[in-house]
Amino acid sequence: MQSVQMYAVKTFINVFRNLLFVHKTDPETVRVGFERVSNITKFPRFVDMETLQYGGVDAAWFTPNGYSKSKTILYLHGGGYVMGSYNTHRALIGRIARASNCKALAINYKKAPENAYPLAVKDALAAYKQMLAEGYENIFIMGDSAGGGLTLALLQLIRKYRLPKAAGSVLLSPWTDLTLSGESIRTKKDKDPLITPHLLEIFSKRYFADADPKNPLISPLFADVKGFPPTLIQVGGHEVLFDDSIRMAKKLNQAGVDVQLEIYENMMHVWQFFGGIVPEANKAIEEIGAFVKSISVVTKEDKLDALAVY
Repeated sequence: MQSVQMYAVKTFINVFRNLLFVHKTDPETVRVGFERVSNITKFPRFVDMETLQYGGVDAAWFTPNGYSKSKTILYLHGGGYVMGSYNTHRALIGRIARASNCKALAINYKKAPENAYPLAVKDALAAYKQMLAEGYENIFIMGDSAGGGLTLALLQLIRKYRLPKAAGSVLLSPWTDLTLSGESIRTKKDKDPLITPHLLEIFSKRYFADADPKNPLISPLFADVKGFPPTLIQVGGHEVLFDDSIRMAKKLNQAGVDVQLEIYENMMHVWQFFGGIVPEANKAIEEIGAFVKSISVVTKEDKLDALAVY
């Protein structure tokens, strides 16, 4: 049973859906609207945010008090590849960083339609490479919605270029199939107040443009996922993209990847965004933190200590 707070959020979106940015399609309109709407979420305490240029794009570090240096997060925000930024997601990223006790880097990768595929993927890869060059170890790559798909695209390139493997990945309501073949896009269209099939069709075409939507870097559901790191997937039971998560989890499992699938009944698309407001969002963020902490890692300092003892 959903909380009163979640019911209130969904009711608000349903009542005002024609006025909210999520059902408009002009790129600049939705971007400005998303920036404004994101102010309803409160930035968490005990976390610092610092903006900078990173990998050639605007970015921000989210640093919780007393963070552990053994693990780091690269966060790729959602927004249909058309909108969103580290600013719209600042409260969510800050809460995940605090729950995980890790520094988190978020980048403003290039957006469609002005900058269609593959520029967002290239930006994600550039950020990961720079993190490695600066000595960051045991990187967890995370993303929500389109950012979840971008996370899976980045994991493919890390393997292709034989870069140091990510320690893990976290996918929040990931968009994994831009061919829109998931049955839930039709069966749950009246349950998810945030996303409509029409909006998915518009945003997907803006992103893949002249490319093939079955390209694994665009739709990771069609990718070879062998060798991917431990992965946590969270999805809401009322999401139009429900099948994108379920099919992706099945694919990862069949490839021998350690995958953990968490289904939150009655939740809409990326309900984690409402952390600090909705208890189900708080619980999901706590689970993300627990997942990151559960992964055993070895650092360069650990290796040096072992050599010294030897």
